[in-house]
Amino acid sequence: MKKIKFIGLNYYCHKEFSNAEEVISKHRPTDLYLRELANKAETVLVKHMAVETACIANEIRFHFFRRKNSFWQIPRETHRFIAAQNPDVVLVQGLIFPLQVKALRRKLDSRCKIILQHQGEVPFKRKKIFQRMADKVVDGYLFSSMGIAEEWQRAGIIKSISKCFEMPPASFLFKKKGKEECKSKTGMNAPVNFLWAGRLNANKDPLTVLEGFEKYFAANTGARLYMIYQENDLLEAVIEKINTSPLLKERVIVVGKIENAEMETWYNAADYIVSGSHYEGGSYALMEALACGCVPIVTDIPASVKTIDGGRLGYIYEKGNPEALFKILFSLKKDALLSRSKACAEYYVKEMSPGAVASKMLAVFETLQSK
Repeated sequence: MKKIKFIGLNYYCHKEFSNAEEVISKHRPTDLYLRELANKAETVLVKHMAVETACIANEIRFHFFRRKNSFWQIPRETHRFIAAQNPDVVLVQGLIFPLQVKALRRKLDSRCKIILQHQGEVPFKRKKIFQRMADKVVDGYLFSSMGIAEEWQRAGIIKSISKCFEMPPASFLFKKKGKEECKSKTGMNAPVNFLWAGRLNANKDPLTVLEGFEKYFAANTGARLYMIYQENDLLEAVIEKINTSPLLKERVIVVGKIENAEMETWYNAADYIVSGSHYEGGSYALMEALACGCVPIVTDIPASVKTIDGGRLGYIYEKGNPEALFKILFSLKKDALLSRSKACAEYYVKEMSPGAVASKMLAVFETLQSK
């Protein structure tokens, strides 16, 4: 059987990088499934950085070009290269390059399918018309949940929801490990350990989470919340909130920044991961946690609800509502933890592992090619 010719395309130019491995490493979570896909599809990745070069990594061809990070700039050399490959499918990362996608369509054979993968963007406001125009030449869209796809349809950008498919936005090599050993390494030795892993900003809403835990800690003195963060916009407010509350000051541990490679140990040590997000295109932290059997407590937003299989794997509360979070925390039962943890790790392997994502991608390609 003839292999599908697949090209993965990222228009964003990493001008800060002049080494191919740096870009490859940065994109590894979104590209990890390609090792599996390359067994059934002839795979080429096209990316942009400060220099033009090419290389082979993990038996996958990479080609790098230069371009301006301008809404209006068309990377003609990139498009000429892609057209010369005569691909069957081009997967573009992001929905924010409508002019480039329209220009690419003119270069490709009419049988080639163009797919755009959502990367957490929201619809344009003033430039929305260009995204509507690009929709006419796009064959398919990938979203972490159909709930997000419907938001784009309501915005008048995607005309037909039938072009949309659910797809995990990334994949990871984390896995479930011995909890006691991981607890020892991290110092997470409370009877119940909760983990916050994400940015400290308004969208992630750490203050609502702390307010919910403040009430919970009054009745559960043995529990602890560990906070690992990257961006720290609200760090000062978070520290003030903790220091002015005796309950939080005694039971919230602000860990700070941890290298991603070490996060596998933290997810395995924790019992639950808590999210306060108001919007997500797809949370890497939640997916990493699932892989390690860490049970999620998430807000009622489409991407998070989809990630935990509609609530089967974890717990859902109303975003921005500390009382709703408290009620979830207060209702947690220890005897349900082990079964949910096991279900989380199994679901990750089945639905979000590199092999699973590769199979889902091939199914989308075949569906579009049959139309």
